Amino acid sequence: MGLSPQCAADTAALKGLLETEYATPGRAFYAAAKENSGRLEWYPATADLAGSDDLGFTSGPWVYTTAASGIQIHGHFLTIWKRDAMCRWRAEFDGGVSHAAPANAEPRLEPDQTWSTTRSAPPPELVADDAVSRAISDFRDTSRQDGFAPGLRTYARTADFRFYTDGSAPMGLAAANRYLTGHAVPGGWKEGARGRSADSTLAYSVGEFSDANRGRHAYTQIWQYDPRVANWGLRILLINSLAPSMSK
Repeated sequence: MGLSPQCAADTAALKGLLETEYATPGRAFYAAAKENSGRLEWYPATADLAGSDDLGFTSGPWVYTTAASGIQIHGHFLTIWKRDAMCRWRAEFDGGVSHAAPANAEPRLEPDQTWSTTRSAPPPELVADDAVSRAISDFRDTSRQDGFAPGLRTYARTADFRFYTDGSAPMGLAAANRYLTGHAVPGGWKEGARGRSADSTLAYSVGEFSDANRGRHAYTQIWQYDPRVANWGLRILLINSLAPSMSK
């Protein structure tokens, strides 16, 4: 049985939102979006904060319920937050993936829960040497030459790494390596934006890359300093498929 016209329109609108050009200015995009009566619900299940308390992220499940038929679409969101000069938290980046309904609901992260991650500041010499940018560039080069799996084996944080991609529930490091084994990315990488906290304990990079079949993908990386190895590790990797470019 097919979707009703209104349900199909709602689903198409959500799909278009997920596959739009990456790193689009968010305020203008949402201001131009058409209103609909579908319901979007979400809650944070994972979060962390830089030691300087000026950059953080939240992530968790979302559910979109279409207005016409009540059909539900599931996924996970990733939001990067930045504190401005007025001490107000603003969304620096907002993205996500869609996937099938999960078998079990993730526990909700409550406001009074403590952070599970050690937030020790990196040594000043590593900050001065811009070591976090070097880690980001090395991961890009390794992934382009050898594939994502070798890149993750070298740069992903072991215990709390998460991989998000369309069509799959969030994965830990072992599952992500299995998923990405043999996935070489010989095409070009194009970074759209990069940012970091004042103490460099947390950083992010967003942009696009192309695969061997000329498919276009968007990526979001969140990097976190790990004092146990005195280096930055990849905490979250999110990959979306993008619609083919219309340019000639």
